[in-house]
Amino acid sequence: MSVYLVTGAAGFIGANYVHRLLEWETAAEVVAVDYIGFAGNTANLDPVADRVVFEQADIAELETMEAVYRRYRPDFVVNFAAESHNDRAILGPSAFMRSNALGAQVMAECSRLIPVRSHVHVSTIEVYGELAAGNQWFTERSSLNAKTPYSAAKAAGDQMVRAYMQTYPEMNIRMTHCANNYGPYQLPEKLIPLAVTNVLRGRKVPVYGDGLQSRDWLHVTDHCAAVHRVLHAELDAIPAEAATDPGLLPIFDISARCEVTNLDIARMVVTTLGRDPGAWIEHIPDRPNHDRRYLINPEKIESQLGWQPTHDFTTGIEDTVTWYAEHRDWWEQIIADKGELGFDWSRAAAPRASR
Repeated sequence: MSVYLVTGAAGFIGANYVHRLLEWETAAEVVAVDYIGFAGNTANLDPVADRVVFEQADIAELETMEAVYRRYRPDFVVNFAAESHNDRAILGPSAFMRSNALGAQVMAECSRLIPVRSHVHVSTIEVYGELAAGNQWFTERSSLNAKTPYSAAKAAGDQMVRAYMQTYPEMNIRMTHCANNYGPYQLPEKLIPLAVTNVLRGRKVPVYGDGLQSRDWLHVTDHCAAVHRVLHAELDAIPAEAATDPGLLPIFDISARCEVTNLDIARMVVTTLGRDPGAWIEHIPDRPNHDRRYLINPEKIESQLGWQPTHDFTTGIEDTVTWYAEHRDWWEQIIADKGELGFDWSRAAAPRASR
């Protein structure tokens, strides 16, 4: 029986991974770690609560995480833990640096001190920054060029993990970058669940600026399947040439090759709910330093590991909207606990985010 340590397990992607993992490996022992920050929600694990061991812990605390490792001796580690909302990062970047950079290093260090069979650090497309006009996409060879506090903190974590890959070649540590995820259990501060929950409460869908910011969209279940494949892949040793060619590192970019604008996403959600987009969408002031466009090329994970997405985007959006409509108690409790989750950048004195 394999022991999996999954951090950020009470968040959106982490919880979905835990759910799928227990379907794929029914005998697995899962240690779900989360410090229950702003985006953490233990209710996300309610469907599998009797099948996991939950540890409330901060991945940025070395002694705490080292003790968790020694207590459970994991075979496999997947680090999903991160602060991940660009809006909140603008208001309070320090918490993002702690979780996304220091946390990444602490997790890598624990896997070095208490060796595991493999360790995946889950990162984001946003570390590459904004895609230049005329460029088709980013790849694993692209430079890290993050431009927001959130993505810069993730890029700092990436750099540390890359350093561990090459400094400690005996470690079996891998990294992924994912496109924008959608699906169940996403905190309703992000575009799709915010749109659904607003409409279901009789409110318009807010769209930043002209809404033509373009994103790469990936169903969370496809993402989880890709991460699991990377975790278990038999990979060759890192060659010396990786020192100058990051494409040779065990880094895999995950995308469904599905580019859609924010405005089109809003229209799809509103239409799925049977409303008129012209009446239910409102354009609001854009957030500062908003990336205009980014996409990644998944050719490496497709060709080397044989992964392919399985979710059709239109059907996936419809299913996601249905999930939120059928789980109103889940998101209404979140809003009751955290307050309204949308941001209005026209207000000069926005409250400072806290950890």
